[in-house]
Amino acid sequence: MGTRFLHTTVVTCALAAGVACHRAPQVDNSRHAPAIQRIVGSTPAWVDRDRLGSALWKAERDFYASRRNLPAWMEGDEASSGFATLLDALKHSEDHGLDPARYNTDGFQQAAAAAAQNKGRYELAKIPELDTRVTYAYLRYAADLLGWSGNPKAIYATWLVTANKMDLADHLATAVSSNRVRESLDELAPGHPQYKGLQAALQRERMNPTGHVDGIRMNLERWRWMPHELGDRYVLVNVPAYQMQVMEGNRPALAMRVIVGDPKHPTPLFSDEMTTIVFSPNWNVPESIIRNEMLPRLVNDPGYLERQDIQVVGTSGEAVDVHAVDWGDEEAVTGLHFRQEPGPRNALGLVKFVFPNQFDVYMHDTPTDSLFNKPRRALSHGCIRLENPVALAQYVMRDKPEWTAERINAAMNAGHEQGVPLKDHIPVHIGYFTAWVNSDGSVTYTDDPYGLDSKQKALRL
Repeated sequence: MGTRFLHTTVVTCALAAGVACHRAPQVDNSRHAPAIQRIVGSTPAWVDRDRLGSALWKAERDFYASRRNLPAWMEGDEASSGFATLLDALKHSEDHGLDPARYNTDGFQQAAAAAAQNKGRYELAKIPELDTRVTYAYLRYAADLLGWSGNPKAIYATWLVTANKMDLADHLATAVSSNRVRESLDELAPGHPQYKGLQAALQRERMNPTGHVDGIRMNLERWRWMPHELGDRYVLVNVPAYQMQVMEGNRPALAMRVIVGDPKHPTPLFSDEMTTIVFSPNWNVPESIIRNEMLPRLVNDPGYLERQDIQVVGTSGEAVDVHAVDWGDEEAVTGLHFRQEPGPRNALGLVKFVFPNQFDVYMHDTPTDSLFNKPRRALSHGCIRLENPVALAQYVMRDKPEWTAERINAAMNAGHEQGVPLKDHIPVHIGYFTAWVNSDGSVTYTDDPYGLDSKQKALRL
């Protein structure tokens, strides 16, 4: 029995990477605690000197404090299995369009190679810094997968991103204690089918380059900036594709063409919730349109307002005789408000969908349906015009059985405004994806009306 037991032990030791069964008991990890405490109590040169770096370093301090400053990736003078797993995950960060060099992979591989020359043993004096650097690499990669890195506002001033929340110190502690390092990172990346499809496209692009690798990488980053939980059902507007989809899980329940803001009046990128549908809406003309477009026209054509059913209201709320106003006198027109009455000529059409936001942007009908036949539809002043608003109205009102198709049609043509709160709010996400994965896995590369690809690429270089 002794010989058989010895043989089994030798085989087991040979298969266990980095673990030497025949060695003496491991060095007590507590010997590294004072040095690790000194490191995390300072700010080493390899910590990023920006807001994200400060947040990650705080997470690292909390992480080591929770484990009494004991190493996380070393067992005695050897690397734990978690170290090898993490190093492999960092090397495969390129599967997400990220650069492995960002996580010091070469430095960690050199340290591992040096240890291999010493029967897998690491220099005890170097373990504290190595361990803390490995932890920082994990946190940095985790932050990138969560979409915390990059600066969308530097690309596009009205690109609002709400950070995907995560307690990284706690997340890492759980990953290390449960030996789920790779899984813990995979959980942080977007799970959306578009993201997965773009990852597959990136792999194909590496094997058979067609010149789209940068575009795929940038669109992967944009998905990481999106909320990773979009909702069980939600509206997704893809601005450069001029397309809107209502999604239920991973299935499109409704899709239609849209018109978005032109380059001078671009549609902002953000997420919010649809709360209200407004039938037969009034249109309160924005100040910018009054100043830049209507006033110059009214100097020679004051009858334009009457033909468009636009009323002018003074500062005290009284109606103004448009023929009595000197439209070229800046003082005379100060404080005037323009409102277009409901009807077939109304710029908002017969219905609008409100998701309250700081930009006063919404989705709406339009009286100019012919524009949907244009291949490039960046034509509005920022709001999103819908090709089939009736279909969307019926969809969002489906949990109100009293709102039949006939009643919806009547409300749209009533000639007076009626707002109806939605029972269940619907998340609305306005994104900018110039690489879109089709159902067969192929990728469509779209228009780039706001030139964001070149701006994002310049920041990545």
